Amino acid sequence: MLLHRSWLLLGFFYLAAACAQATPPPTREPTTIVPTPLPTGILPHATPAATGAAGSGEEESCGETAGQMIQAELVDKELPRSLPYRVYLPPCASQVQGQLPTLYLLHGLARTDAQWDELNADEVAQRMVVFDKAFPFLIVMPWERLGLEYDQAIVKYLVPHIESEYGASPDPSLRSIGGISRGAGWALRIGLEHSELFQAIGLHSPAVLASDLVRLPGWIEAIPRDNMPEIWIDIGDRDPLRFSLPDLTALFDEAGVQYMLRSYSGEHIEAYWAQHVEDYLQWYVAGWLDRDPGDRAQ
Repeated sequence: MLLHRSWLLLGFFYLAAACAQATPPPTREPTTIVPTPLPTGILPHATPAATGAAGSGEEESCGETAGQMIQAELVDKELPRSLPYRVYLPPCASQVQGQLPTLYLLHGLARTDAQWDELNADEVAQRMVVFDKAFPFLIVMPWERLGLEYDQAIVKYLVPHIESEYGASPDPSLRSIGGISRGAGWALRIGLEHSELFQAIGLHSPAVLASDLVRLPGWIEAIPRDNMPEIWIDIGDRDPLRFSLPDLTALFDEAGVQYMLRSYSGEHIEAYWAQHVEDYLQWYVAGWLDRDPGDRAQ
C-alpha cells in the first residue's frame, strides 16, 4: 500500500510537468452515426422531434440543429472570487427546461475549463443528441481557480446556478460528475461526499490524493446503498498512474462497491482522452436511461 501511494505522489510531480506541456488533441475526423431511436418516457419532452430529428409528427421540431458553448462566470457574494465555467447547451434546450440531464466535467492539473472543450466534448455530445443517441443534456465545465474551495463552490453554488440559469433538472438521477486526472480525484471526492446529488462518477486516468484514499472508506460507509453512484474507471496501459490504481480499486472491493474498469492503449496525454470522449459520454447517458428519475432515496 505504501509503495503504491509513493507511486501516486511521484505521479503528481510527473503530471505537473506533463500537463504544463500537454500534447494538443489530434484533429478528429467526422464520425458517421447511424440514427437509432431512443426509448421515450424518461424525459417526456425529449423526443426525437424535440431534438430536430424526424419524429412521429405529434410534436413539432424546434428547428434547431446546433447547440452552443457558453463561457460565463458565477459571481456570488459568498464566494471569495468568481467561478469561471463553460456550459454546452444542446439543440432545443428551451423545450426541456427543468428536465435537462447535466454532466459536470472537471479538468486536469494545470489546465482550465477549456480542456474538455478542446477535447471536443461538446461536438461529440452534439452528434449524439442530433442523431438520437442521447436526449438533450448539458455539459458544465468549471475551472478550478486558485482562491476557491473547488468542491464547495461546485456543490453549494454552481449546481443551483445551473438549474436556475440553464434549465438543468434538479433530480439527482439526471446529474453526473466526472473528471480527468486530478479532476477525476475531485470528481471522486465530490461525488462520494455528496452522493445525494450525483448518480454517476467518471474517473478518467484518475489521480487521487493519498489523503482522499484514507477518507474513502468513511465516505462509502456514510452512503445509503440505494444512493451509491455508478462508478467508471479508465486508464491507459502506459499511464504512470496505473501503478497507484490498485489502491483505489482495493478499497472499492473491500467495501463491496461495484465499478466498471476499462484499460485502453495510451498514456496520460490529451490524445488518449480525446480518443475516448465518446466512450465516456455514452456511459454517462446510459446511466440516465437506466434509472427512472426519482428512483434514488431522497
